Amino acid sequence: PANNLIWEDTLHVSEEKLTHNEAKAYCQALKLGAYDNWRLPTLSELLSLVDYRRYKPAILKEFKHVDNDTIYWSSTVSARANDDFWGIVFRDGATKNASGLYGRYIRCVRDMK
Repeated sequence: PANNLIWEDTLHVSEEKLTHNEAKAYCQALKLGAYDNWRLPTLSELLSLVDYRRYKPAILKEFKHVDNDTIYWSSTVSARANDDFWGIVFRDGATKNASGLYGRYIRCVRDMK
């Protein structure tokens, strides 16, 4: 990948909604393959997955598991409130901010090295 990131693409990313705190804990505890250095992505990292030429989902075609209608959390805090975080809705690639107290989907990431 051009951005040197490896992404989680399991059924979990489209089946289980987590609060922001639960999402951070999930990624930190994730063991996938031989790797345990997963984390919640930044907003700019999540944006690197958006393919604006596609719709429902507007995500790179390599990804098999995605929900079209719910926000995917990033680790990026919104300036609106310190418990609000940015995310992406992959239906059309729109960015949205929302309270971290509500369940949303996540797609963990790790650095290639």
